[in-house]
Amino acid sequence: MKRWVCALLVWLLQALPALALPSHGARVTTVDGLPSNVVHQIVEDRQGYLWFATSDGLARYDGGGFRVWRMEHGLADNEVRSMALDARDQLWIGTANGYLQRLSADRQRFERWAGPPAPAAATSPVLAIQPMDAGDVWFGTRDAGLFRLGRDRRLRQYLPGAGGGLPSARVEHLAADPQGGVWIGSAAGLARWHDERLQTPAMLGASTLPVTALGRDAQGWLRSSTADGTEVRHLPTLQPAPRPREPARWLGSSRAGGDWFADGGQLWWQDRHGRDHHAITLPHLHGRSTPHIVRVIEDRQGRVWLLGSHQGVWRLGAQWRHLERFIAPADPLAGAPGGLAAAADGQAWRARGGWLGKVSPVHGFSRGRWSYTHDPSRPDRHGVVEDGQGRVWVFAAPWLTRIDPVRGQRRRWRVGADDTGSAVSTQAALAACDGRLWLAGNGRLQQRADDGRVLVERTYDAARLRPGGTAFVLQCDPAGQLWLGDSEGLKQWQPAHARFDPVPGGPRRAVGALHLAADGQLWAGDPDGWTVYRRASVGLQGAIRVDAAQGLPAAVPRGLADAGDGAMWATTARGVVRLAPDRRSARLYTVDDGLPPMVFDLGMLAVGGHLLAMDLAGDVLALDPAGMIATTVAPLLVIDRVQVRRQRRWIELPAGDPLRLNADDRDIQLSARLLSGGQRGMTDYRFRLRGQDPAWVRAGRRGTRGFPSLPAGAHVLEFQARGVGGQWTPLQQVRLQVDHNGWAHPGAWALFWLVATGSAVLLAAAVRRHQKRANARRAAARRQARAERAAQAKQQYLATLGHEVRTPLTGVLGMSELLLSGPLSGHAREQVLHIEQGGRALLQVVDEALETARLQAGKICLQPRRFAIGPWRMDMEAALAACLELHGCRLSLGPPLPAGACRVGDPDRLRQAVHLLARGLALQVGATRVTLRMAWLPGGTGLLLDVIAVPGALPSPALAAVREMLADVDVLAAAMQGGLRVLQLPDHRWQAVLSVPLAGCAVRMPEPEPVVVEHDGLQVLLVEDDPLVAEVVIGLLRMRGHAVVAAGHALAALTALARPGTQLMLLDLDLPGMDGLSLLRLVRQRDHRLPVLVLTARREPDLEATVAAAGADGLLHKPLQGGALHAAIQRIMASDVDRAGPGNGLLCGALPGDRGGRG
Repeated sequence: MKRWVCALLVWLLQALPALALPSHGARVTTVDGLPSNVVHQIVEDRQGYLWFATSDGLARYDGGGFRVWRMEHGLADNEVRSMALDARDQLWIGTANGYLQRLSADRQRFERWAGPPAPAAATSPVLAIQPMDAGDVWFGTRDAGLFRLGRDRRLRQYLPGAGGGLPSARVEHLAADPQGGVWIGSAAGLARWHDERLQTPAMLGASTLPVTALGRDAQGWLRSSTADGTEVRHLPTLQPAPRPREPARWLGSSRAGGDWFADGGQLWWQDRHGRDHHAITLPHLHGRSTPHIVRVIEDRQGRVWLLGSHQGVWRLGAQWRHLERFIAPADPLAGAPGGLAAAADGQAWRARGGWLGKVSPVHGFSRGRWSYTHDPSRPDRHGVVEDGQGRVWVFAAPWLTRIDPVRGQRRRWRVGADDTGSAVSTQAALAACDGRLWLAGNGRLQQRADDGRVLVERTYDAARLRPGGTAFVLQCDPAGQLWLGDSEGLKQWQPAHARFDPVPGGPRRAVGALHLAADGQLWAGDPDGWTVYRRASVGLQGAIRVDAAQGLPAAVPRGLADAGDGAMWATTARGVVRLAPDRRSARLYTVDDGLPPMVFDLGMLAVGGHLLAMDLAGDVLALDPAGMIATTVAPLLVIDRVQVRRQRRWIELPAGDPLRLNADDRDIQLSARLLSGGQRGMTDYRFRLRGQDPAWVRAGRRGTRGFPSLPAGAHVLEFQARGVGGQWTPLQQVRLQVDHNGWAHPGAWALFWLVATGSAVLLAAAVRRHQKRANARRAAARRQARAERAAQAKQQYLATLGHEVRTPLTGVLGMSELLLSGPLSGHAREQVLHIEQGGRALLQVVDEALETARLQAGKICLQPRRFAIGPWRMDMEAALAACLELHGCRLSLGPPLPAGACRVGDPDRLRQAVHLLARGLALQVGATRVTLRMAWLPGGTGLLLDVIAVPGALPSPALAAVREMLADVDVLAAAMQGGLRVLQLPDHRWQAVLSVPLAGCAVRMPEPEPVVVEHDGLQVLLVEDDPLVAEVVIGLLRMRGHAVVAAGHALAALTALARPGTQLMLLDLDLPGMDGLSLLRLVRQRDHRLPVLVLTARREPDLEATVAAAGADGLLHKPLQGGALHAAIQRIMASDVDRAGPGNGLLCGALPGDRGGRG
């Protein structure tokens, strides 16, 4: 009787349509860490955290758990009614007691902006907040109207009133538009604030019903809902769109397009065209009431959060649109596990409980069903397969049934014995290969022809088929070969031996899933992972292994299918796995991704671009693999929390980059979070401190890396996470800047080392500079010594040359004078004059060369004396003009100095300096005109001479070359204690300024010439070794009436002095044997007081002092002139001889124009 009742129930259930269960949402409650089931609002910040405004605090969701802020953490009230994020990622919070707060972007500080202390707020709950890009913040309250907090921190209140006020004091919704306006959803309709004025519902074409939803969708359109439905405004148009009003209530927008609507207890998503609908069914609360959803939020991972009215939150996984669960028709006789097989028409065959039916991956179960023979009392698995002729074979131990759906024919065979003892496995498998049917079940392995005849039959033991705790798998490759996966591993059918033999290179452990790909690769799944094999010359060769190293959890595989996207999809006890061999990765999809809570049975099929899998209850899951891959978003990895122990207290630091730490921070803990919302326990973390960690440090599922302390300085902490995808995320890093303490600060040490290094460098530089200067001084001294030696040698050479030249010139000039004093013809006199002029020119050349050598040697002898500036200037300018004219240069003179000026100095050296300066500057720069200006130094302490040269067409020389040219002038100026400055003017003219200090003197009136008594007829002793010079001097003396006794050496001179009568001695210094100075000293030692006049060709600077010290009364340089010799004799012999020089009584004389004689 019971069997007939069951059959009747089955027949009645065939008339009912198959049911498709829409996507389910998982409810998130306090059990999951939410502080309260009353959630008012959800927002997502820039990092990817979700913030929940609840009646018991502010909660932040990181994908794995919640973190809660309450009043003890700085919140003004535990009941948070509204939230909003501004452009700087700061979180604005409105509470039930009327407070408006702001949480900083680093989530460390709460700031209070409005609340009960502000009279306008009047503790009215803040129901809506809208920050603006300009910096203003609008917030609406329950019964205190609308408020605006300006950038100037001024709070303005807007209330209902006549002539353009708010429609109602209750403002529950706010939205901003791109034009800077604020849309206001109140209890009396929709309004808008723009340009400092309010637009009423009548102006906007809106109703005066309470606004239940307000916001902008993914297209930027403004949607507002009331009890009459939803209106759409295509901004910036303010009026509603002309299309029909949506009767349902708008709940939110999807990131990928489309919107969420609700009508009563119904909830659905539809695309923007309204053609594609996807209904959502939520379980009843407490078995009775239907959840009332008031708002829908979709995060960046694609998860959908359904906000219920005081009923908690429901969550749809990111793949909710690509997963569908089809509820199987009720079957009271279905006790054994069923089977699933692919159909030729893109659907699947499902056999369970004695009924065979079709399942569409889009529409679910079909109405038509066919029965097959089975024993309801047996727990053996039912297997099903479709052959090449479209007939379906179903095995339900001990019966094998063949069904022809087209012809409606059915035939059955009995397989094996009726005994179903424990020794026989309850697993069964079917495979259609090359027109043959392979069956493994009820202890038998059979091969049957298409008409059902048994071709091969073997027991499990004879066929070496070893069933175990898991089901075995039969599959045929394109070549018709049969493969088996059982508890001993992978095997292949050997027709010659009628048994299964292990495949060389194949797995040697239980194989729960097997797939032969079209490219010849073979996939085998074991409890620890999956392996891809390639055909080798003998057996198989393992190519790719995907297991726990890629993040795949250890689970027995239950099905394997190829979706055609280059990856394999499999079912396990933990969910659905996508295996990507090219990346060696595995992605596990679970309930967190939207997968329905199902316990999968064996088998997985790829049909019609979809994947189908059946659970133990007979329900079928359809997956869209392409859609699932397209909607997968890479999760975000962030530093979630930083805690340190500072001064014996635990504090939390903002997770910034760089992260700044004190030198005394201890127990530093950094927690990373993968904001994916994936399955808890599936995320793994690792850290590496760059430059210090030799390898990655695994942090496990906790994701926290701790440091007892960190050395001062800059560090870089690298971190990665591996989620359900099995791949490590891209490398992230955070900079850690640890401050230094005291002298440990690198700045202090840097300053110390900088000062030390600087001091060392300065000391080294000073030593080097001193050494360099010392070396330079020594080198200069050596060069100076060499130069002085060279100059001295040159001067001595020129002096010697001058001496050798002056001696014969004495004869030449003296003889010329003697000849000219006698009677000569005109022609002879002219010849003698030419000889005399030539001699004097030669003497001038020698004197100039000797003077130059003295200048270069620095041996300058000055003869300061009183001289008048006026005559000196006239003589100097005349000589200079004549000299410059020879070089094609014109001399221009400045204003003259006052007449009658007198100064003490060496006029000859001063004239020489001016002459060398003007001529040298003109020659060096190629001047066409030279201007000479003279002025007194300040206070009349000296003479200032300014020489300006105007260059011609020649290129301008370098300043160094000009200064080198005027080096002799510089020496002369230094000798006179003056200075020389040379510079080039901006107009390319050259200027040289010579300053010479000169002492002042009183101008003396001219004194009458003293009466000179002629001393003629003197007895003169001439000591001269040169016969020619002696002959000339004797001639000149005798012309004046003097008697002359000549001596050629010192002995002859002493002999002559021994005879009385000698009145004057003329003495040459260069004598053979005893020189003139020695002879002079000897004469003075013998107390001879006769006057002595020294005649010499020498030009030593200190010769005058040497001769005076030896006792001479006068000095006369060769060559001699009769007039000079006579004047010298008269001055010496006169009783009032004016002894020149500083008290030495020495008389000096020379030829006219002979500067050497005056130097």
